[in-house]
Amino acid sequence: MFRPYVRLLRVPGAALPALASFVGALPIGMLTLSVLLFVRSSTGSFALAGAVSGALTAGNAIGLLLQGRLIDRYGQPRVLVPTGLACLGSLVLLVISARAPLSWLMLLAFVAGACIPAVLSCMRVLWPELVAERDRRDTAYAMLSMQFQVALILGPLVVSALLLVARPAVAVLVAGVMAGGAGILFAATPASRRWQPPKRSRTRRGSNAGARTLLVGGVLAGLSAGLLAVGIPAAAVATGTASFAGVLFAALSAGELVGGAAYGAKAWRTPHVRRLLGAQLLGTGALLLAAAAAGWPLALLAALAVLGLVLTPAAISSSALLDDVAQAGSLTQAYTSIVAASLVGAAAGNALGGWIVAQFAPWTPFAVAAVTLAVAALWTASRRFSLQLSRTAGSSTDA
Repeated sequence: MFRPYVRLLRVPGAALPALASFVGALPIGMLTLSVLLFVRSSTGSFALAGAVSGALTAGNAIGLLLQGRLIDRYGQPRVLVPTGLACLGSLVLLVISARAPLSWLMLLAFVAGACIPAVLSCMRVLWPELVAERDRRDTAYAMLSMQFQVALILGPLVVSALLLVARPAVAVLVAGVMAGGAGILFAATPASRRWQPPKRSRTRRGSNAGARTLLVGGVLAGLSAGLLAVGIPAAAVATGTASFAGVLFAALSAGELVGGAAYGAKAWRTPHVRRLLGAQLLGTGALLLAAAAAGWPLALLAALAVLGLVLTPAAISSSALLDDVAQAGSLTQAYTSIVAASLVGAAAGNALGGWIVAQFAPWTPFAVAAVTLAVAALWTASRRFSLQLSRTAGSSTDA
């Protein structure tokens, strides 16, 4: 299964930026937790800590949009290096200003989140340049997705390990050094320095429609994920097994890793649109199973593992479609826009999920998430021609 990934890393110029992108993804999993714990230890308030941590997440979403636009205009190194240094500097100021007013702490956290170097997005843009064969790009996008998933799992574990020997401030600074260092390392790679932003196209109306299709799908997928993030611990608490919530999340993550690895290792002949639609429909069914199994922890464990198997293929298919629908010279911006849209959707799903749990039964967030993903499938099906027409328009324009 892993041979395609090994061959991919042996592509000239691919290994070093792939490593830098993985190192740069780790702080994403570290900073939310480390900043939360740092502000809590400094102020004694989880409410204040949550506000600062939320500002960091909001900054990350907005920063992705801004960095995507700047990278497509000025290139990768000219954006990654200053943002990496700004991220580290903001986090150093945050640690120094531990007892400053809340507004100042939130501002620093927002800037730090906005300046986390978008190395994963840059790697996503480099893969089509490094790998000419379209079927091998699916493997590349699958590996990128798995890098992100592993980083989200390892990030909190790294923070926990650091807390055994140091204070939360050290974890914040370590994450900042990793973020800044990864941005500089990525920018120094030959592949990143060679990459040049293509000239923008103003005539590809079809590609605009296709990009909007994927963007709305990203919001709906994020909303479903946000509901799920609340529904899992709520179901564990309702069954008297609160400590089992971590195991349930682990089952979901394991399913996502296995599903992504298997998807990327296979040579597919089915068009990406059909794969995306099929994964969304299968995900809807898995969420309905999770809703039915919410009262039985072991059954819910199995349902979440099945759900994970199809979530990553859906994300990979959506990413792969960007090669067809993104306007010339705006691929980075298109990718970061979808990621940011999913973050906004997830935040809305968290808030909605909390209200649903307070008002209804613990299985309800899973059911609402299933409805949300079903709406995403209907949206994809109704807009499939925008994706197909984008491909045609793109090839004719590029010719």
